[in-house]
Formats: sequence, structure tokens, C-alpha cells
Amino acid sequence: MTSRRSFIRNTSLAALSLQWTTHLQGLSFRRMGSKENDWDAIREMFPIIHWDKLHLNSGSAGVMPIPVQQHLQELSILINKMAPYSAWSSWQESIKNTKVRLADLIHASDTDIQLVRNTTEALNMIIYGLPLSKGDEVIIAEHDYPYAVNAWHNRGHRDGVIVNTIKFKLPDSDDALLNIYERAITPRTKVMHLTYMTHRQGHILPVKKLTKMAHQHKLQVVVDGAHTVGQIPVDLDNIQCDYYATSLHKWLNAPHGTGLLYVHPDRIKDLMVIASSYPNDDTIGKYAHLGTRAFQQEVGISAALDFHDGIGAQAKYDHLQALKKYWTSQLISNDRIDWHTDLSDDKSCSVISLGMKGIGAGKIRSILNEKYKIHTKSVGGSWGGGVRISPNIFTNHEELDHLVDALETIA
Repeated sequence: MTSRRSFIRNTSLAALSLQWTTHLQGLSFRRMGSKENDWDAIREMFPIIHWDKLHLNSGSAGVMPIPVQQHLQELSILINKMAPYSAWSSWQESIKNTKVRLADLIHASDTDIQLVRNTTEALNMIIYGLPLSKGDEVIIAEHDYPYAVNAWHNRGHRDGVIVNTIKFKLPDSDDALLNIYERAITPRTKVMHLTYMTHRQGHILPVKKLTKMAHQHKLQVVVDGAHTVGQIPVDLDNIQCDYYATSLHKWLNAPHGTGLLYVHPDRIKDLMVIASSYPNDDTIGKYAHLGTRAFQQEVGISAALDFHDGIGAQAKYDHLQALKKYWTSQLISNDRIDWHTDLSDDKSCSVISLGMKGIGAGKIRSILNEKYKIHTKSVGGSWGGGVRISPNIFTNHEELDHLVDALETIA
């Protein structure tokens, strides 16, 4: 019995130690004698490159590099060698450290963020927890994520909240967008829902300017940042929104089913959450009562952060921008291609949407998939439709040349 207890205790401690001595300890992808990353070496750490198709749909979900996968597998094995909640208890210090690192990444406080499963879950917590009454209005846009739009309409149906949906065509100027959103505000408006980077066009909205304008009208601001963390720089201290939701499994390449909820400290007490036993609690911990889940996924985020830090946030962003310019510059003069995304650095990064004259988005996606073995996503709305192309850091120039050749042939 004593040896068994020692085994369990030592295994638990080993799990905690694992967070500080991951496969990525001391990792550096810098070339010898250079300040640049060895992107070929980074690419080889993603098994997706051996898939029989070219994966250009990171916008839907990212994939983990090998070290993160291995780390997650070890955690999964470990949590099944002992009572799961005992393992979870032993991992709390590691989770706390992970939250501190994530807070640093988005320029927030770790006391204002909570780990969740994805952006949708975080947005549902916000949308259904906001203290709104019958007749209160919320502003959303047609380009917002459909599940978020559905949640707002469900809230409206349940509580009589009025959902004011604005429409505009992207890309558009910052001033034009500010004017459109401000014109939609009425004396009854309480909340403005913003999408940082739109999931269809990859358009980066001026969320800081929009938040400032909304606050001048005494509105609360909800920001859907699903495609931001790990792709573009995020600074919540600068944006000053009230609520922020993002996924970590997209561009941070963290374990699937990991996301982040941010609530401004002034808003925590009033944002209700069904799972909490203390509805008036003013600490972020009240959003942690999610029941039994895949605890190892949350703990595995640390390895993804190690991988991200090994590359460097700025270096990763610069590389994604360079990949965008590499393939789009070869097609920009093709007059049969319609760009639904502003290709400027401040308006887009690695999520690009395009269409073609005389051929539907679904048909383009189908040809790319079946004939050229290129995996993309078709998107659409009242503005029209397009094919969303979203390379990742494991994508190389040869693969993008294949994409360019395919699109030119189709056009």
C-alpha cells in the first residue's frame, strides 16, 4: 500500500514537473548565426504537411505541432493513471502559470481571464450573462459569426432584447465603419458586439476606435476575437473592451477545445453565469465551474505557449504577413479575381477571401479540393461569396505556388 501511495504521489508531482520541463525547454528555431527562424525546421514539426491534401483552412481550426501533441498524450495517459480530479488538483499551479502567460500575451491581467473550450462557449457566457432587460437593444453586424448571431437572437426571443443588425460591405474604411456603427445607436442601445477579425473575409476591424466610440455612448462592448490570438498582436489594455472571447486551438496551435474568456474587472460581478454557485461573485473564478471536462487539454496549453515563444510572436506575425504577400502578389493583377479582403497589413493577415467572375464560391472550393487536392473553405452572405484561404506557419512557398497555379487555371 505504501509503495502504491508513493507511486501516485510521485506521478502527480511528475505531472506538475512536466509543465516546467516540456519537450520544448530551451527551444530555439533560430538559424545558426542568424536572427531569422528556420521555417523549414518549424514546418517539419507539423504532421499535417504529410496529408494527401494541402491544408489551407487554418481559419476553421489549427493543428498541433509534434511537441504539443506528445505533451498532451503524456498528460492524457497520466490523468488515467490516477483519479482524474487528483491529477487536476496537482495541475493547479501549472494552470495558474499558464493564465499568467496568456494574460501577458494579450496584455491583460490573469485575474480577468478564464480558460474555456472555445470562442463560442465564451461568447455564450457573455451573451446570456449580460444584465439586459426587455426593450434593451444590442448592435450586431451581418458579418458577425453565425453562432454568435444566433445566440443574440435567442437572447432576444427569451428576454425581449432587441437585436439591431447592421449591414455593410467589406472591405471598407475605418471612418465609414465608425459612422455605420454610430448611426445604429439609439437611446435604448446597451451593448455593441464587434468581431475583431471577420471569419469570412479576414478583415481586421478598428476595434479600439469602435470601443472608444461605444464607451462615449455608455455602451458595453463585446469583442469576438476568435481568429486573433496567435495570428496578430492583441493588446486588451489598448483596446479597453468590456468582454473578449477567443480560441487558442486556431492560431496558437494549442490543444483542440481550448479558448479564453476575458471580462473587465468592473464587469465581473454583474455578468451572471449559470454554472456559478455565487452569482454576485466578483472574481473571474466563478466562470470556472464547468464540470468534468478534458482537463489535460487546458494543461497542454503550456506546451503551445512554449512553442509560440520559441518562434517569437512578432516573428510569427511577420512570417504570416510575408506568406500572404507572396501568394496574393502573384494574383493581384488577374482581373477575373475579386478580392473580398483588404490586403493591407493593418486590415488582414493570413485569412484571405476571394471570388471569381462567373463561377460560384462552392464550385471553386470543390475544384480546388477534388482536382488540385487543396483544402479551403467557401464562405458567403448577402455580400456575395468567396473561397477563404488561410495558410499557416507550416505552409511553404512551393505549396503556395501550387495554389496560385490552380487559381489562375480556374480563373
